[in-house]
Amino acid sequence: MARKFGDTPHTAALWSNSMSEQTRALIQTHWKLANARDWSEFADLLHPKLIYEVPQTREYIDGGQGYLEMFSTWPGDWAASIKHLVCEEAKAVCVIDFVVGAEVMTGISIFELNNGLITKVTDYWPEPYEPPARVTPHMKRRPPE
Repeated sequence: MARKFGDTPHTAALWSNSMSEQTRALIQTHWKLANARDWSEFADLLHPKLIYEVPQTREYIDGGQGYLEMFSTWPGDWAASIKHLVCEEAKAVCVIDFVVGAEVMTGISIFELNNGLITKVTDYWPEPYEPPARVTPHMKRRPPE
């Protein structure tokens, strides 16, 4: 059985904060442990019945073990860095830069927590596209970086 985030000595103090702060700490820890490939500690953040969904591809995973395996078997030397993290109570929206080699992808994850464990993750992977023609002169476009 997975232990609740906060049951470990290095995280117990975090649970004296507000729920939103606890959620923020857990999501930051999720990405820190994923980047460190610390799969044992990473597994402790996941509810056994975690649901993972990617609506764009209609893919899903039932169970924390499957979510863990997806991360631990992801090919290449990858890293994720948090760009934005907005938390409210036991929910969070996290925007990351996911880097594999020279490729940088944007990931948007919606996390749901219960009793200090991640219970649901919904991932979106937006890609750049050519915008439609606009009638308004107020819509401008930045040059590529």
